[in-house]
Amino acid sequence: MSDHDDSHTVQTLDGALRGAEVGGRTRRWLLERAAVGAAGVAAGAARAPGGSAAASNGGNSVPAFGRVAMTTEALTVVLLTELLRLVDRHPEVPAAAKAVIEGAYTAEVDHLRFTSENWRPTTTTFWIPDGIFGGSGDALDLAAFGQVLLASETLFVNLYLIGVTVFARESKETFARYAAELAGCEAEHRVLAASLVGVTPPDDVGFEVYSIDRPDGIQQALEQAGVGFGAQGAAPGAFYTLTDPVMTPPVQIRSNSPA
Repeated sequence: MSDHDDSHTVQTLDGALRGAEVGGRTRRWLLERAAVGAAGVAAGAARAPGGSAAASNGGNSVPAFGRVAMTTEALTVVLLTELLRLVDRHPEVPAAAKAVIEGAYTAEVDHLRFTSENWRPTTTTFWIPDGIFGGSGDALDLAAFGQVLLASETLFVNLYLIGVTVFARESKETFARYAAELAGCEAEHRVLAASLVGVTPPDDVGFEVYSIDRPDGIQQALEQAGVGFGAQGAAPGAFYTLTDPVMTPPVQIRSNSPA
């Protein structure tokens, strides 16, 4: 990646974080990680619904979107699995906050199942910085995690808006709607994260943030914030791997597959 590309990624990440009103301390931490950079992502194959996109679309093809969507859904399930483990070790976490996390985890398992039916991830092993959870070991700072969740959900809404665009361009109307349904769910998670960290009002945008227009830009933003995709990231942390099968969702929710 060129110096220009690095700068652009930092700028777009900053724009996404500011659009989500992520607090200055957390935003600085994420942007510092972006300035440091992280290890590259291993190449991976993907199978796209209805065939591959035109070569002229390059990194904005259906396979490119699907690969990033599947990989980031695996990352999210891994993150929330560890968060729920930590929550169980911290009885001071309010019941209402735990319910939000449990519902988000259940929805992300639904997303993982859907994306895994259509694409393959680049990796299911991730380096997750300790700072995301608020410290190493069994430490948990729910406010710190809420800020990171707010930033990441902003990126994931952006990702599925890319999906809407990619599928629409390829005349895959049904999958364009699926991407919109997924973006809607991620937007719910963004607002809940905003509520968790005290953003006022939590539903603070008229249109969702769309500051990154290529799927690999979403993964690069996460990498450069310290997350490692199959490789150790720049920030202190540990490796976590998606389990097979994943942890059974602790609650039931509605609409578990695309309409």
